[in-house]
Amino acid sequence: MRKLVILKSLIDFLWIITCIPLIPIMLFFSVYMFFNDNILKIFNVLEEGVIITPWSLKVLVLLVMSLVLISIYCFYLFRKTLRYFQQRKPFDSYVIKTYNKIGNLLLFSGIVGSILNFIFLLVFKGKFMINIGLSPYLFVICLGLFFMVLSETFKIAKTAKEENELTI
Repeated sequence: MRKLVILKSLIDFLWIITCIPLIPIMLFFSVYMFFNDNILKIFNVLEEGVIITPWSLKVLVLLVMSLVLISIYCFYLFRKTLRYFQQRKPFDSYVIKTYNKIGNLLLFSGIVGSILNFIFLLVFKGKFMINIGLSPYLFVICLGLFFMVLSETFKIAKTAKEENELTI
């Protein structure tokens, strides 16, 4: 139980320090970049200094921000499920549904992020490059699949627990 308290404390700390400030900053930036194009020069996305159309970069930035918001939402859902573990309800139907939802969202986020990375390299940098090795998108896809497997495992364990209670 002590490990669960440490995990919940670390997750809460990360939530307060990174996620809560990141949400308003991203929302402000996503609106402000339509009024001032110079804000996009801060990031220096293309190291070569190639001029690109601002609308295509703005759309790409909005898509990346939406993927980050999806990841923050997954982190929030995981934080909520830890409360159920603290209340000693690991096989609650909410936990099972939430883990499946987290898995689907992370899987979607990893696949779309990988596609956006490929499109960015192809269109803006002019490189046709497929990364087969380790990448953050592959890690997010694996994490999504892990949560989906965890959801199925908890569903099977819940069914076995209910059958065990009926036989007694």
